[in-house]
Amino acid sequence: MQKVARQISLLSAIGALFFGAVIGIIGVILHNAFEPIGILLALLTTAVGINFAGQLFSGQRYKFFAALAWLAVALRAGTYGTSNEILIISNLNGNIFLLGGLLVAFIAVLRKS
Repeated sequence: MQKVARQISLLSAIGALFFGAVIGIIGVILHNAFEPIGILLALLTTAVGINFAGQLFSGQRYKFFAALAWLAVALRAGTYGTSNEILIISNLNGNIFLLGGLLVAFIAVLRKS
């Protein structure tokens, strides 16, 4: 019986990681798309998505997994690739998305749901 519970916990962790990566991809796309409100939508998506991950997978630790995946996607999008492409450039929106998104994700993880 404990083996089944461990498998369900592992599947929930993988699901939370995938969900956090999707939240990160959506934020990367939105943060520079619609100039005045795109960054607000990206930060709102991050906050709501990480809180929803905790509710969807029924645990505080799954918020952490979702935030960790969000951070991995955001950091990868903010670094140069093999062809010198970059998705989060060092402008006002990019800096706000990286720093503000990290702060929003941190607050969402610490907040009890």
